[in-house]
Amino acid sequence: MLTSKHSWVAVMTHYNAELLVAKRFEEAEPPIEYYLPMLANRDKRYKRKELPEKPMFPCYIFARINDRQIYQTRTTKGVIYIVSSQHSIIQVPDNEIEAIRRFEATQREFHVHETAKLVKGAQATILSGEFAGMQGRLIKECKDGNFCVEISVLNMSFVVHIKRSELRAPTNEELTSNEPGLFENH
Repeated sequence: MLTSKHSWVAVMTHYNAELLVAKRFEEAEPPIEYYLPMLANRDKRYKRKELPEKPMFPCYIFARINDRQIYQTRTTKGVIYIVSSQHSIIQVPDNEIEAIRRFEATQREFHVHETAKLVKGAQATILSGEFAGMQGRLIKECKDGNFCVEISVLNMSFVVHIKRSELRAPTNEELTSNEPGLFENH
């Protein structure tokens, strides 16, 4: 839960809208502090070594907001949602933002990879909608890039179609948690 103190949060944007959202955060009244880490775009297929920079985390921008700026942030054109779990906004620790800044400052060539991919058979946490906070097993990837997710409750399985943007791989803590609203697959 955010308080009156400013905290970093991750904000998911529409595809290729990171720079547009950054500009809108600057133009907001009051402005929303943001951080959009960028990488040098090196492509060996082109003679020029350097191309325009690209976002380090496609479709994400970090915002430093307090509880009074949640609505303003969520309703900024180009924003899909603020990353949350079980209806609570996830705060990104300052030391993680600092680590990203250090990676960005090196300008060394590196690639950003998800440590837990969303692939058929993997566990995933549903981020929004009627099933927000529940976990399920990805059973089928659809042509549109979304998933059919199997949610097991009371020895019964329910299969629902969920957008890829509404899923994330659960943390180890979530996988072992027995909190209400989280269901383990058997």
